[in-house]
Amino acid sequence: MPTIPYQAENFGAVYGPNLAGTHTLTVSWPQIVCAALSVGKAQGDLALHGEFSLFEMAYRVAIVFANLREAESGEIVRSSAYDGLDPSEKGSISYFLGLTMAKLFAHQLMDVPWLMHLDVYRAVLNLQLLGNSKPDLVGLNGNNEWVVVEAKGRTNDFSETTLAAAKTQTQQVTTIGGVQPVLRVGTLTYFADSLTVAMRDPKGHSKRSRMPDIPLAKERLREDYYRPLSAWTFERPGPPETIVRRRPFRIRQVSDFDLSVGVPLFRKADTVNPVEAETLEGEFVGKDGVLVRLGTLWSEANMRLEPQVRQR
Repeated sequence: MPTIPYQAENFGAVYGPNLAGTHTLTVSWPQIVCAALSVGKAQGDLALHGEFSLFEMAYRVAIVFANLREAESGEIVRSSAYDGLDPSEKGSISYFLGLTMAKLFAHQLMDVPWLMHLDVYRAVLNLQLLGNSKPDLVGLNGNNEWVVVEAKGRTNDFSETTLAAAKTQTQQVTTIGGVQPVLRVGTLTYFADSLTVAMRDPKGHSKRSRMPDIPLAKERLREDYYRPLSAWTFERPGPPETIVRRRPFRIRQVSDFDLSVGVPLFRKADTVNPVEAETLEGEFVGKDGVLVRLGTLWSEANMRLEPQVRQR
């Protein structure tokens, strides 16, 4: 299974030893793909544009499939396709991988199932944000508490300046719904010998922040989180309900990528609390209830090959 080295600094003791010092996170390709698909989108809903919604979902999966490879050691390295990109293309890919890793680590280590781009709410909430100083993501943990996350990505090695900037951006938010976030995590995803993540949890907001309270309701964030995936899975005719591990899902397949995505058919009250995450070979159900199932195209043997020679 894939492994990701990481460093965690400044997290409170309540988060346990896994968020203090240097460790390795063991994950699965379904977990990584789930993070790539579910991290909140910055501009509008994925499913507002008919068939192009499928292209958007496929594009997210394609970034993971085409640019990452599992080494013999289990660590994740850049593919030859990634190395062949020009610098601006690498910048876009590394940014998206940074978002994906931020969602993955928040979910796995910080009990944060729900993350949305703050830009989603710029116009609706009339936020007066300060250009590039705003953080990327806001979300909720399993205790229904606010978190703020800034995600950075680099093609090459660790940058102290970049991680420090991420930390500063999380401190620009003072309160959300009148309450201070319990986490303000700056993350940096980079490639040393392999894909690596660095995380810091700075304490408190900046005294120089001019950002007002963000009047965002928790219920709205959760509804917005599920809406794109739900609309996408209902876009095409199919079985209205599929039971997986005693839970009801609406499932849609993306055959080109040997992928199935299931959205939980929650009663509204069920979205208040996270479900228990479950992992089986080739399948993952997150704490948010989203299901990702991968076929043989994503087998360990295939993911250790360059993307252009992988076969089902």
